[in-house]
Amino acid sequence: MNMEWGRSEIGSMLHWETEFPAPVWSWPEPAVYYSLCRHALEALCRAQRTRPTLWLPSFFCFEVAKHCQAVADIREYHDDCRWSEPDWSTLHPRGEDLVLAVNYFGVRSPEPWNRWRQHNSCILVEDHTQDPFSEWARNSTSNYAVCSIRKTVPVPDGAILWSPTGNALPEAPQAIDWNGSSLKAGAMLYKRSYLSETPDPDLKARYRDLQLRGEEMLSRSACSAISPVAEAIVSFGVPKFWRERRAANTRLLITLLNDFSDAQPAFRTWPEGHAPFDLPLVFPSAAARDHYQDAMRKENIYCPVEWVCDTTDPGAKDLSSRILSISTDHRYSETDMRRIAEVMQRVGCESHVEIN
Repeated sequence: MNMEWGRSEIGSMLHWETEFPAPVWSWPEPAVYYSLCRHALEALCRAQRTRPTLWLPSFFCFEVAKHCQAVADIREYHDDCRWSEPDWSTLHPRGEDLVLAVNYFGVRSPEPWNRWRQHNSCILVEDHTQDPFSEWARNSTSNYAVCSIRKTVPVPDGAILWSPTGNALPEAPQAIDWNGSSLKAGAMLYKRSYLSETPDPDLKARYRDLQLRGEEMLSRSACSAISPVAEAIVSFGVPKFWRERRAANTRLLITLLNDFSDAQPAFRTWPEGHAPFDLPLVFPSAAARDHYQDAMRKENIYCPVEWVCDTTDPGAKDLSSRILSISTDHRYSETDMRRIAEVMQRVGCESHVEIN
């Protein structure tokens, strides 16, 4: 973690940022901003002339799928973040169907989707949440694209919908539901204080309470415009350094874990002009994954599961039970990556001693 901080924690919610150093990436225009990405998908579904069919990948956030059931008939096709492309035999949309293509962890190439598109008609929607400024995102030819801004930018809420090919966008939402966002903003501010040079140990309980209550309220919120706080932060742009640091950290951690045999990275390389979101590791079993997640948490390294899947695809469900993501974003340094690797190696050695 950067030396300015008094506490050394890795992972979990982004804290409040006060500096957005140039040069920066700018968000696409024109665009419509929402509180959550699921709101953007909901608005796009509602904008269709009749209730649409929405095709979602089997390895995907089940909460988004559940939310969209109210406005679309959900179908799933088989996909896996370790593959270079989906199982096309499971994807057969009609021309008026919406199909969501996901750039998993920001490391996929667009070529497979572009080739498939040449022979298959649909309304293609790309999800660039995990690297919104990749070469794929910046040169997209899809009908629409979405991004959950709050996954890579320190904002309490925020998502964007745009059309790379200039298609008509839904009207900007008039409804507002910012209660959850307000709690998240407070949590982000408290977390910054918690990580400071003179931390108050009680602040962690405070920010975690606000974070969890805020997320719960956001998950129940109706389709809403982006909050004024998030909109103001988004207007600053996104420092290019943040993406560069993510890529450098991920590359270093892959190297440091080269001889680590208890789990395998979901990827080791990525296309030029892309930056990984984080480093997902795949363990041989759910028990092994859970053991590492718990052991890392005791070392103040917090590793999320992306994603918990509710799917009929046994492959995606199995992967969901064995995957664990390591944060490599701009908050962290080379020293932090070495600490992560050291802890994982130590946990592995201790586990093997216990087993033997």
